[in-house]
Amino acid sequence: MKISDLESAVEYLKSFTSYEDIIIGKYDESAFDLARFRGFLRKYGVRYEKVRAIHIAGSKGKGTTAGLVSGYLQRQGKKVGLFVSPYVLSITDSIEVDGVPISEARFLRYVRKLQKFIESSGLKEKGQMITYFELLTTIMFQYFLDEGVDFAVLEVGLGGRLDSTNVCKSISTVLTSVEKEHEQLLGSTYREILNEKLGIVKKGAPLIVSPQNGYVRGEIRRRKLGVKVVWVRDGDPNFEGAKAVLEDLSGRGFIKEFDEKLFLKIYHHLAITGRFEVEKFEVGGASGEERTVVFDIAHTAGSGRYLRAKLDQEFPGRKFVFLISMMKDKDVDGFLDELVGKDIAGHFRSRKHKVIFTSSHPVRGFSGAELCSKFYKEAKVNEDSVEAFQLILKGLKKDQILVVTGSHFLVGEVLRAVKRKIV
Repeated sequence: MKISDLESAVEYLKSFTSYEDIIIGKYDESAFDLARFRGFLRKYGVRYEKVRAIHIAGSKGKGTTAGLVSGYLQRQGKKVGLFVSPYVLSITDSIEVDGVPISEARFLRYVRKLQKFIESSGLKEKGQMITYFELLTTIMFQYFLDEGVDFAVLEVGLGGRLDSTNVCKSISTVLTSVEKEHEQLLGSTYREILNEKLGIVKKGAPLIVSPQNGYVRGEIRRRKLGVKVVWVRDGDPNFEGAKAVLEDLSGRGFIKEFDEKLFLKIYHHLAITGRFEVEKFEVGGASGEERTVVFDIAHTAGSGRYLRAKLDQEFPGRKFVFLISMMKDKDVDGFLDELVGKDIAGHFRSRKHKVIFTSSHPVRGFSGAELCSKFYKEAKVNEDSVEAFQLILKGLKKDQILVVTGSHFLVGEVLRAVKRKIV
């Protein structure tokens, strides 16, 4: 296969097993084998253990916490790599150094080099498995090593224990807010879920624990983790969690004394694609009327609650029109309860805010019609997400705010259409 542009590079990477795009049948070492992945990295020549990592797991808040930590470290004069997943717009957004995504040209060079190695080593012919996310992780490590980063802030892709990022050499590990999600993979109890997420804990690296519910706190306290545990004070979990990470790094001499004013400045100016991203769209032609749209990849009950509180705070008294798509492994009822309104009976909810369900992934996602019949019978349905966005925007009233949410697939699909001027 010839890799000539970013699209063909992604196509090549996703020709290997992409758990982002399929429903995972088995979540264990037979599929997610870190020993195998370490062997691949050694054969390929990636000295991944040389990267000093701040490793972040959790159900929500990982991306924001990672952005705050990396942003602060940069302002302290450090060269910082950041690895986040899933990406919203472009695969190159997953890997950045000092706030700048890897260039397409550089990314293509790494993919071509991987392709040459894989073909020459005969991995596919020998039946030796490698996955899309492991290849992306390989590129990340190689890029950070080539760039000579001082620190790498790594967001876990799924779970933690078996995630390909977990081969890293951590100087800090972080657990953001934990909720019940991916239950068919990680388990249906907090104990089972924490078995996976706490799998990132490593000897010599303190564990920073963001505010958690009582069940999660109790479960963590009962465990003998063998490392120092730093319990984050209550408050905004992203703010307090990132602050605790940085204070710990400062206390251990990795960085200068923590600067509260600098951190506040970074916190208030942090902008992450698809995280409460507010955009204005002209809808009135010559009259120049504008409408407001919020893009947010919230997809858990907790993130739905946080999003709703943020919407009410930023747009008091306004009505919301929600364009929603969700994956089959999410707590859809819990998410809608927090964001739209409690289920009254038979999946009927508050009529104050309109809901339009759509589709955004043919395999992992519910169709709009399934969401409507299973979770909210009075919602509308348009299976074409971009068309749905266009129609809602066209009919949006002055007192309404359009909120696109529920899945990073949906947010990415609509935002890419916006960037291509389709909308």
